[in-house]
Amino acid sequence: MKISLEWLSDFLPGAIDAQQAADALTHGGFPVESIESHGDDTVLDVEVTSNRGDCLSHVGVARELAALLNREFKPKPNVPAATSGAPPTSVEIEATDLCPHYIARVLRNVAVKPSPAWLIRRLEAVGLRAINNIVDVTNYVMFELGQPLHAFDLDRLSERRIVVRQARTGEKLISIDGRERALLPDMLVIADAARPVALAGVMGGIDSEVSGATKNVLLESARFEPLSVRKTARRLAMKSDSSYRFERGIDPVLPERASLRAAQLILETAAGELLPGAASAGATGYVTKTLTLRLPRMARLLGIKFPPEQVVDALRRLQLQPALTGDRVEVAVPSHRLDLNIESDLIEEAARVIGYERVPVRNEISIRLTPPEPSANTILQVRSILVGSGYFESVTFGWVSDNLAADFTPAEAAGLPRAQSAVRKADASLRPSIIPGLLESLRRNENAGVADARLFEIGSTFILNTQQQVDERRKVALVGGTDLRDIRGVVELILNRLNPDREVRIVASERAGFGKAAAGRIDWDGQPIGYLGKIDRAVAEKLGLREIPGAAELELLPLIEGALLIPKQKAIPTFPSIRRDLSLVIPEAVPYEHVAQLIQGLSLAQLEDVEYVTTYRGKPLEAGQKSVTVTFVFRSPTGTLTSEAVDAAVSRVVEAAQRDLSATLRV
Repeated sequence: MKISLEWLSDFLPGAIDAQQAADALTHGGFPVESIESHGDDTVLDVEVTSNRGDCLSHVGVARELAALLNREFKPKPNVPAATSGAPPTSVEIEATDLCPHYIARVLRNVAVKPSPAWLIRRLEAVGLRAINNIVDVTNYVMFELGQPLHAFDLDRLSERRIVVRQARTGEKLISIDGRERALLPDMLVIADAARPVALAGVMGGIDSEVSGATKNVLLESARFEPLSVRKTARRLAMKSDSSYRFERGIDPVLPERASLRAAQLILETAAGELLPGAASAGATGYVTKTLTLRLPRMARLLGIKFPPEQVVDALRRLQLQPALTGDRVEVAVPSHRLDLNIESDLIEEAARVIGYERVPVRNEISIRLTPPEPSANTILQVRSILVGSGYFESVTFGWVSDNLAADFTPAEAAGLPRAQSAVRKADASLRPSIIPGLLESLRRNENAGVADARLFEIGSTFILNTQQQVDERRKVALVGGTDLRDIRGVVELILNRLNPDREVRIVASERAGFGKAAAGRIDWDGQPIGYLGKIDRAVAEKLGLREIPGAAELELLPLIEGALLIPKQKAIPTFPSIRRDLSLVIPEAVPYEHVAQLIQGLSLAQLEDVEYVTTYRGKPLEAGQKSVTVTFVFRSPTGTLTSEAVDAAVSRVVEAAQRDLSATLRV
């Protein structure tokens, strides 16, 4: 906002040094962007924060400078007293929540003409173009006191009265900039008995504007709800000096004073007669607000203890009428300080006037480190394992394409949550699985020439349960690679890292989106937590994938609950291990899981690990037979094992396999 030093001198007795004023305002929280000469005047370009609407005027900036420089403040201008009598117009407010107070005064037999030189000079100094004496006065008072005003040609108002209401469907208004505006029902308008004549707090209409033919003027001074003005101005792209101030809040007692000041200037510049009485509706609603500043609290917040007298003096300079009682300062907040609401506001104000440079700055800060939440720690581990395994994290949409929705809807779902057609017409179902989005990302990577991309995502899935309620679950899903053993290995790595004491089993099972006989349920210590397998060929063909990828999806909550977040210490082995390979020829119908269960059920002494190696089919094996090779790792914590002890253990496995699985030893 541009501030004229000549104008400021009306309120600050004595000479005003431009640089001193700029420095004081900048240190006080109002940065001055430039100092410019304008004829015999000097103009400061002051940045005013959004919470200080009271400083969007020369009076407001003068008050601040008086406080910051500890100078006398003259509360000019003096305005005439209001006259009583029957008002020659009437005001009705239908939307009292959007317009709490409206004042209308009438001036008769005015002479609309160019403004005097002094008024034009001051307006031009702050960047305004002079129009005529009536309009210029309303602009002058707005920049002087901070209250936007509007002047109507009284004779062009139907029934010569004002109705403050919301716009009606289909109503339009041609604003003073010559553009026709279609009004919406929630917009606040100033209307006469027949039609809207202004957008409240934003801009007037061309049909009722003051012109050279105007003789009688209705002068508006009101207060409008800030959010209503902001919405209207933004919807219609009609930013104005008035809306800028109304959006930030107006002093509730200012409309009356500004109305009288404008009437005074109109009589000086346009002659005429101010008719007795004012048509008024609503009320200021102002009640004096009191706040308390506790000096110990101020010392704790600022890290320094200022003398009580210094604090009281700072608040006095801000016109807060402080009263010191013990270690507490009681203040009365002026009506124009809408930003002062809590004790911390007072502390900030006192420190601002005393000077922020007097608040010491410490060279060190204290930071309290807190361990991550268990859920965050688990997710971090899962993410780290996947990235370390060559997977890239993706973020896909929470919607599933209509093309894939049915393919991935699980059997237990009663349906999928769906957005209203007015909001989202296509692909409007929330995803029942993360995998569809990852598959589409896989396809885009293939189209871009990135083959064999491996992707994962941690996110939410949604289904409708039997009560038609949304069941949201957090999951981790991964896709990529055509070798199912890679996917299984990564899943087992995740689960074993989270808790090595829990058993991991993959049980053959069907699942939506996976190929038949190509999927398995993941059990973790007997609890089903997800599925893995090869994607259904039909799904891959829908997406145009070159290969049929593997995929897995796990529930996140069981992982968080089952994770062993406290590491276990395990001694480094003292004695060497002995490894033995074993190849068993078993019927094709016998899954590897049965082989693993058989070995586990024997509880072999000193058996440290069993590693799956490979499965072979073909000659010289007979049709319907396969060879499964595993490696045993034996180790004793108390001594070196002998070959005889290990051979005996392996022989037990062979005998049990021959007996229970119809296996033979492959040589």
